[in-house]
Amino acid sequence: MSVLSEKLVLRCPYARARGYLSLALGQVAQFQEPETIRLRLPLAGDAGPALEKEVTVRYHQAVDPMHMDQPWSIRWTPTAGGPFPDFDGTLTVRADEDYTGSVLELAGTYQPPLGAAGAAFDAVLGRSIAAATAQQFLRTIGDQMEKQYRREEEAKQAL
Repeated sequence: MSVLSEKLVLRCPYARARGYLSLALGQVAQFQEPETIRLRLPLAGDAGPALEKEVTVRYHQAVDPMHMDQPWSIRWTPTAGGPFPDFDGTLTVRADEDYTGSVLELAGTYQPPLGAAGAAFDAVLGRSIAAATAQQFLRTIGDQMEKQYRREEEAKQAL
């Protein structure tokens, strides 16, 4: 079993980021329908070739009585199978050091496929692929959250 923990700093105050995360994930979770997303890992810059996979993602609000930041449980499964692992974890938004920004965090585990060969691949290269894929996933959600924040700030200034 491999452990994955990735963070992304957002330009969005923590007090509002929690609501934005719920807005971004809540509609999908409410209907209990999985969401299919394409994860893209650039191999040579954003415009160059990339390793891509489609995953089916399920979210649901988790409960953690020890923390104010209630996590979202997340599970993704590759839609086409292949040598890609399933992932189980949590997605949480936390305050940065001074509460003016926030940190989106994805943490969980995956089992490298293909037994011992997969474990060896994971040790050499797979972990960095998993980390980059997680960062791309966080960026997708983080972009939605930051756009919502900018829209609200622009609307305030227009008044």
